[in-house]
Amino acid sequence: MKMSLRARLLGTIVGAILLCFVISIVAARFTLQRDLRSQGQAQVTNGASAFGGYWDSRKDQIRLLVAQDAVADALRAALEAHNAKGLSDQLSNVARTSGLSFLTIVDANGRVVARANGPTGGSLAANPFVKRALTGETVSTAGVLTPADLAGEGLAPQATADIKDADGKVVSHLNEGLALVSAAPMSDRNERTIGAIYGGVLMNHYYDIVDQSTHALGGASALLDGDAIVASTILAPDGTRIVDQALPETAGVASGTPFDGSETVGGTEYLVHVEPILNDQNKPVGARWYGTPMAAINDIINHTTESLALWGLLAAIVALALAVPVVQRISNTIGRRSKQVSDAAKELGVAIVGSEVSGDHVAATKTAVEKSGALIDDLAKAGDPTGKVAQLKSLNEELSGDMFVIDTLSQEMSSRMTQAVARVHELGDVAGALDKLVTGES
Repeated sequence: MKMSLRARLLGTIVGAILLCFVISIVAARFTLQRDLRSQGQAQVTNGASAFGGYWDSRKDQIRLLVAQDAVADALRAALEAHNAKGLSDQLSNVARTSGLSFLTIVDANGRVVARANGPTGGSLAANPFVKRALTGETVSTAGVLTPADLAGEGLAPQATADIKDADGKVVSHLNEGLALVSAAPMSDRNERTIGAIYGGVLMNHYYDIVDQSTHALGGASALLDGDAIVASTILAPDGTRIVDQALPETAGVASGTPFDGSETVGGTEYLVHVEPILNDQNKPVGARWYGTPMAAINDIINHTTESLALWGLLAAIVALALAVPVVQRISNTIGRRSKQVSDAAKELGVAIVGSEVSGDHVAATKTAVEKSGALIDDLAKAGDPTGKVAQLKSLNEELSGDMFVIDTLSQEMSSRMTQAVARVHELGDVAGALDKLVTGES
């Protein structure tokens, strides 16, 4: 049993609506993912630039603080007097009030005179920042503090850490520090260099800059030393900061190449921009990481998709409600036309049968006229004293002529009837096909 016209029409309409519905949902979701991701990436890049602004602002602040200390009369007098104890107390107060991690003064030969913290003594003559400051240059840059630098400034515990992967397995050990440093020459009243002051902020486990950035911009911020997070506002599932963890996907930033894309940290997927931190020699010494959770973008995509699906389903129901009566009317109209064709075929068939009967009567009458003509000829041979037989023969000949014409017309009619029979069969086939189309039954 085949489906009826109604079922096929409704099935076609339903299929077309569903296909259009599915294609629209898929296209809308794909477009949203592409456009929102592109927009989100642009916002993340802008946020990363703003994060860089906080970094540069802090670097300029450190430069200004160190430069001011370099010309402070109290510090210059204590240096000239080699008053190590007095210098240490002054440096400790300055570092504490200025938010510096370390602050050190050396003499003209690079020997340490005093430190804000850490042991007094030793030499920084080989330190590249101090060496440049002793030549009269003021230095302000990002840099990496070696284990020796950290130990001398008493900062080794702050920077030393085991670096773990996302599963908590130790993958490396960090014993250096990412820092913002500044160094400036110190001169006597005759403008002769008598030493240098060297200070800065160690970024390992220092959260001021990343907290400011996240508070102002939203998202999450982090500082990287190589591929290791040394400070961040990225939160683990338990709400703690993620720090001392490797980010292998952004390891290429250490070579100076920015990274844009998505990254999963602490079980959360972020859309990120990672910018290399360059020193004043344009060499990468670390990286700034800034990202926003993909959940916000995914929520918009899912909400929009669900809304489209809901309204699309409602539109499909309305379309079907409108289509069912139309299909019903079309089906009923074709059904009526099928019945009319079928009835017409039956009536024409009856007429054809009647015509065939009339043709048979013509043939029988022609035969009767021929027989009567033969009898008249026989009577004429017997004699015709009254002349009636001659009259009868003349009348029969006229009737025979008329029968010839009628027979010719009957044969023509028979040919036409044969054609009509073929048309009746065709009409019957059409009627049957229409009925089968409408009802689905033979």
